[in-house]
Amino acid sequence: MKKIIGLFILSLQIVLVQNAGGAMNDFTLKNGIKVIFNKTGGVQVVSLRVVTPVSVISEDEKNAGISNLTARLMAKATKNRSVATLAKDVDNIGADLYSDTDYDMSGFNMNFLPEYFDKACEIFSDVIINPLFDENDLNFEKQDTIAGLSSRKDSIGRTASDNFIKLFYGTAPYSLPVAGSQKTVSAATCENLKDWHKYSYNASNILISIAGNVEESTVKNALEKYFGNIESGKKFEKPVWVLDLKRPEKAEIAGKFNQAYILQGFSAPSLSDKDFVTLKVINALLGGRMTSVLFVELREKLGLAYEVSAVYPSRIMESYFSVYIGLDKKNISLTLRRIDEILKDFRSKEVDPQELKDTKTYIKGLYIMDRQTVGRRSYYHAWREIVGQGYKYDEKYLDDIDKVTAEDIKRVANRIFDARSLTVIINPENKK
Repeated sequence: MKKIIGLFILSLQIVLVQNAGGAMNDFTLKNGIKVIFNKTGGVQVVSLRVVTPVSVISEDEKNAGISNLTARLMAKATKNRSVATLAKDVDNIGADLYSDTDYDMSGFNMNFLPEYFDKACEIFSDVIINPLFDENDLNFEKQDTIAGLSSRKDSIGRTASDNFIKLFYGTAPYSLPVAGSQKTVSAATCENLKDWHKYSYNASNILISIAGNVEESTVKNALEKYFGNIESGKKFEKPVWVLDLKRPEKAEIAGKFNQAYILQGFSAPSLSDKDFVTLKVINALLGGRMTSVLFVELREKLGLAYEVSAVYPSRIMESYFSVYIGLDKKNISLTLRRIDEILKDFRSKEVDPQELKDTKTYIKGLYIMDRQTVGRRSYYHAWREIVGQGYKYDEKYLDDIDKVTAEDIKRVANRIFDARSLTVIINPENKK
């Protein structure tokens, strides 16, 4: 079985190289916009992505959600194209266009056939440069966003997560969902969005990432023609904020659910930290797969959990490592004790060499499969560049995974799990 898995990973790596064509390059437009270009072979599809580091990380309690709302309005209509015309022009070249906002990056992606590269760039640049920000469109997007925020309360996992990040981050930008809050979304105006657009999508902040089977000369000519005249502006600066460490150790949340839920989290380093990669391996060892420690101990052996896993978000600023469990209310106390025992045991012992090897193979498999389309490749190259790792690191990440040792895991586990935790519990006994 292990030999089969190894051959599978090797074949995926070969496919990845063939699809990528081995051609990665970057260049700069006349106005300073950096372009990352991955010339692929195979399938005749191009992914064009325009992103900015101005996102949730730059927001505050007064304008939370403005990056998401700005992007949604930008993709709605432009000064040159109505809602119907923009949709028609995109459809006429067999393309799709959508916005994508996250904590450390916001932007747009467009997928299309290479023969329409010039037309796609013309449409895309119109969206980036000339958004309409119509009042009626804004009201519609507000209602839709608020409805989405309200529906989060129907999910026990999202309810736990939203309460956790609010308590964990306090007033820091990461403390709310990407969409913001009902209060901040309701208060947003078209003028607010215009100002945010001017800050976010000027030549000083825009990054373009392209992956696809298209010639570099075609790419350069079209991008210079349509994006080369975007003016510079205020440059993104990574905010400076200090977390309030007076957060509680435990919070029980009243809910409407029949199931209980536990989310226990610890402070964890940003992706620029030397232990970032090791903690990604720990994440997979503890909760990433069906042979992980938490899954085996809490679900398979004791039958305490309906679902169990671990998560370590990749963040520019301070992140967290969390364990989450869906369970029956009668098992809350026992499960909390077992989590504590499992983490103490994990800190005290070295991981089994075969388990470490298998876990690395698992990580590699998911990593490679997630980069099989041009859309995912353009995304990861852009994201690596925005967060400061550089787009070339995406090809080197697995080398760093291979270098992680059992000693590294024990050291980092003691660094993380020896610290004070924050536990959020949703208990159906406390129904409103």
